[in-house]
Amino acid sequence: MYTPCKELDAVLEDYAQKLNHILKGNLAGVYLQGSLAIGDFDMTSDVDFVVVVNNELTDKEVGHIQEIHDRVYEQDNRWVKRLEYSFFPKQKINDASSPFENSRENSGEERKLWYFDNGSKKIEKSDHDNTLVVRWILREKGIALIGPSPKEFIKPISPNDLRKEIRETMLGWGKQLIEDASPFRNRFYQSFIVLNFSRMLHDLHTGRVSSKLEAVKWASNELDTEWAQLIDFCWKEREDTSISVKQPANDEVFSKSIEFVAYTLEKADNYRIC
Repeated sequence: MYTPCKELDAVLEDYAQKLNHILKGNLAGVYLQGSLAIGDFDMTSDVDFVVVVNNELTDKEVGHIQEIHDRVYEQDNRWVKRLEYSFFPKQKINDASSPFENSRENSGEERKLWYFDNGSKKIEKSDHDNTLVVRWILREKGIALIGPSPKEFIKPISPNDLRKEIRETMLGWGKQLIEDASPFRNRFYQSFIVLNFSRMLHDLHTGRVSSKLEAVKWASNELDTEWAQLIDFCWKEREDTSISVKQPANDEVFSKSIEFVAYTLEKADNYRIC
């Protein structure tokens, strides 16, 4: 089994074979990443994977991919509505590319890959997966549905290079949140923010990508005790399968979540990378 769920395994295996059929010689591999690879996947998780292609997708290939995604999306099971994946040309996979530089967003068109967002019906260009974090997960933890081990074609990423990206992402995204958190003011993101800044701070210390559960345990024990109740609340919220971006935030929890971001930013700003 590739995942904890037989039904999800069937969806992924079927889709990987459909991609193999339409892309033929251009498909280099299909790899599970994110929580499926790290090991903290649950019923609220996205189904994250990466499709590695030998060459940039042609317009014709993009059209065929959209067609099979449409057909898969119509299936009657919950997993096809949670697929999230990018198409990574092999020639770009070892480029050093990160979402923030000098605490500023790096959103150049050249960073964007063909991408389906979680639950989206339409393929688009996005830099969502074009990070060292995703490359690290692929190389060190990625699970192959099709293709060779990612270690055969992805170069190792040093702990300090990973730390630099994580620190820049914390500072860049964190400052955006503090300046204007309104796009994230909902029940899902009030917890997502706390859990992800906990994980980024943990990974900054360890120089590797961890599971949310490992990071939450670390944060609860190592950070100031005033944050323990908030972290515990957010973890329990995450376990509720009904949680949604369509539900309003709890004003008190959301305000505390943004205060937590400011707290972790101070930690990240003071962190020195050799």
